[in-house]
Amino acid sequence: KVQRPITMAESAEESSVKDDRKSRKRDDDDDRRSRKSRRDGDDDRKSRKRRKRSRRDHSSESDDSEDSRRRRRRRKKSSRRKSKKGRKSSRKKKYSSSSDDDSSSSDDSSSQGETKKVLNAKLLAKLSQRGETLEERKERRSQKRAAKIQSRFGYTAEENPFNDPNLHEAFNWSKKKAAPNTEKETGDTLAEIDNIRRRRKQRDEERDEMDRTRAEESRQKELENYDEWAKKEEMFHLEQQRKRSAIRLMEGREKPVDVLAKNLLMFGLSEEEKNQRAAVKYKERFNALEQIEKLEAELEEPHKIVGVLKLVELHELKLEIEAFRILEKEAADGNSTASILQYWDALHLVTQDEIKLLQNGGEKSQYARKIEGIKEIFAGQSRSALMKMQDEIMSKLSSPTCDDRKYWQAVREQLMVHLAKLDLSEIHKKMLVRQLEKLEQRKKEAAERGAEKKEGEENDENGNSMVPENVDANFGNAEEELGETDEINITNKKTYSWQDRYAPRKPRYFNRVKTGYDWNKYNQTHYDAETPPPKIVQGYSFNIFYPDLVDPTKTPQYFLEPADSDDFCILRFHGGAPYEDIAFKIINREWNRSRKRGFKCTFERGILSLYFNFATHWYRR
Repeated sequence: KVQRPITMAESAEESSVKDDRKSRKRDDDDDRRSRKSRRDGDDDRKSRKRRKRSRRDHSSESDDSEDSRRRRRRRKKSSRRKSKKGRKSSRKKKYSSSSDDDSSSSDDSSSQGETKKVLNAKLLAKLSQRGETLEERKERRSQKRAAKIQSRFGYTAEENPFNDPNLHEAFNWSKKKAAPNTEKETGDTLAEIDNIRRRRKQRDEERDEMDRTRAEESRQKELENYDEWAKKEEMFHLEQQRKRSAIRLMEGREKPVDVLAKNLLMFGLSEEEKNQRAAVKYKERFNALEQIEKLEAELEEPHKIVGVLKLVELHELKLEIEAFRILEKEAADGNSTASILQYWDALHLVTQDEIKLLQNGGEKSQYARKIEGIKEIFAGQSRSALMKMQDEIMSKLSSPTCDDRKYWQAVREQLMVHLAKLDLSEIHKKMLVRQLEKLEQRKKEAAERGAEKKEGEENDENGNSMVPENVDANFGNAEEELGETDEINITNKKTYSWQDRYAPRKPRYFNRVKTGYDWNKYNQTHYDAETPPPKIVQGYSFNIFYPDLVDPTKTPQYFLEPADSDDFCILRFHGGAPYEDIAFKIINREWNRSRKRGFKCTFERGILSLYFNFATHWYRR
């Protein structure tokens, strides 16, 4: 192959590279020799220190006095100081000797108008060995740098995109090296430090204020949610109290308070509580509050249950009633039914009255005779009359001219107890009605499961075919309570053989009268849903309570007797000792005794139930 002729620039560049390599090799040799000489000196120093240490150890073994130990410590300290100074000076020499060509170039650039710096002795020695001056060295390095730039980028001092004729020279920041005002810079630095400290303190204060604001906001949120948390906690404690009573009832080890709370646990829960219980995802395998619904309701009135307890049982019952009262009040918050709180408040009053009676000698004491005399005042009085009497007693006690204040105070207390017993009787009556409705629902479900009826026969029996097409079959049907106004007083006409042994009393009852429209041919022709015919009585339902029969084997009976008019008759119920007969005036019409038409006559769990509807005769061709 034909070789390309070498130009003068390339030959100059190659010679400069060779010279640079030789100079670099000489510098490396000098550095190695200097490091070796330093190591030899260090080894000599270490050997001398070891010899001194051995001599000191030998002398310490020979002389153990306190003065000698102090001298040794002083010598150690002085030797440490000297070694530290020697290490510092060696570091300074090393740093000064390691400054290579850059330091010389910086010396050349700063020599113009500035304080003259001391040149490195080693550098001068190297230059003298090579036979060149500082200016020649600077020129040689600039040529070398220009050759590198041209070989790598293709730029020269004459031709470059920056139009810089000094492209191959080292950059010199002349403004930075200009002599600054040290006093002004020091003042500015101190002011900047003060500003930084002030800003840091301000940031810390802002951070503390932000943390305090966040803590206050979180505290406010916790206070807002505290009421809800407290309510949930009280509901939990009330639920546990109810479960304890239900478990004792299911296991047959009930206390008096469990017997008193039995009907409330079965029928006294509000719809909200039932919905909350149904909304719980986790279902217990054995839930006593659900199992208790399978038990029978307590037929004995609550104040009578309290009246047969002993003094120790009454004190225990008072504490448990107080626990129920507190939990119900705290968990209610206006959402619970008022009858539950009224029930426990009335029981608390009755229990306190029974405890006071037993503490004053019992039923045969003078206090009991005094109380019996006061109770005779309230006999036969209605609730409105009793409330009016209470206002009069309060006004008499508040007046300064009251003569016998202790007596009227006792009257007021017994009046409150009497009203509490009336409240308990009313609540107990409602619970028994719910028990009846529950039994009826069970029987109805059983009848629906076991009955096999045809649609045509059902329509004929119920008479739905006689109802107009645009009128609902149950349109206008209603049930109304049959109260004391329909009751007939027969106590003066009747005497009983057992009235010398037992005090006759009237049984409690819950009766209903059914009303509706009679859609016969005439009414279908002349009336419609907008102008219905007159309502008529379609049937009755009677529920008479006999919980304390002396002879429970004898079933109560009912009798139909004539009245003063042919349009009416008297329905009399006879239960036996210790209950009086009770009678009601009803419509004198034929009864439909078909079970499909709703006839029922049963005596279960101390309740006599008589349901019947009047017969309807439809015209057919």
